[in-house]
Amino acid sequence: MPLNRVDHVLVAVNDLDAVTRDYEVLTGRAVSLRGSHPDYGTANAIFQLENTYIELISPVGEGPFAQQLRTHLDEKGDGLFGITFGTDDAQVTSEEWQQQGLRATAPQPGEGHGPDGSVRQWRNVYVPSEDVLGLFLFAIEHVSDASTRPTAAPQGPEEATFHAVDHVVVNTPDGDKAISVFGDKMGIRLALDRDAKQWGARMMFFRIGGITLEVIQRYGDEKTPAMPLDAPSVYWGMAFRAHDVAAAQARLASAGVNVSDVRKGRKPGTLVATVRDKSGGVPMLIVGPDPQADETA
Repeated sequence: MPLNRVDHVLVAVNDLDAVTRDYEVLTGRAVSLRGSHPDYGTANAIFQLENTYIELISPVGEGPFAQQLRTHLDEKGDGLFGITFGTDDAQVTSEEWQQQGLRATAPQPGEGHGPDGSVRQWRNVYVPSEDVLGLFLFAIEHVSDASTRPTAAPQGPEEATFHAVDHVVVNTPDGDKAISVFGDKMGIRLALDRDAKQWGARMMFFRIGGITLEVIQRYGDEKTPAMPLDAPSVYWGMAFRAHDVAAAQARLASAGVNVSDVRKGRKPGTLVATVRDKSGGVPMLIVGPDPQADETA
């Protein structure tokens, strides 16, 4: 399979300018670029990190994608909207997805316009959400080179910034179907399938390009029932990596962001902190190495 990375994560927002400023504070980095998609009726802001980029996107004109975003924002508000998987060959991806029973489109050309008149070009392969657990996702082959997506520059000590995405969380009602779609049909490696009864969930970890797609099937309880089997899966939250979680937490707290105290992560040898606001509606975690664990290893 030609998929090789999570190319970018899409966050739908109503107020692009305000959330872009929030993400500059959150990540500790300057926005990489701002742009628009005249054919789609949308505008965006991109934060290019080490292993993927975050695309904040808003409807500003007319077009099918703009209308899809408006519907999402009207129904759910700001938050995670989709994932785009990177490929070096959109045509091969289209053909392989079709062979696996996904109703993939032929590669579709697209372009984004920068405020300086620059143009970025790509080719997308779309698949109906009904074929992929009800999620919005597609594959992209960049025609323009990576220099058109500069890394978001740190605005302070780099160890206190967000430098990469660690994982994206998807809630699903049917873990077996998720394995069929992500693993069998899309060819993404299933690294772990864990029955975590202590947390009331089955947890599946798909890994691609240094990022984990964490798919969770919650068993449910009296307070939070399990999702109906015929319900669509939903994107839920995202975790960013910081070299120094304590420094990142202190930076955010001093900037007025509601962020939890630093605590031990579920994964041995890690520290985490929870971001509680100014995240564009995305439940957000900071994760990084525990220095004390390194010292005693």
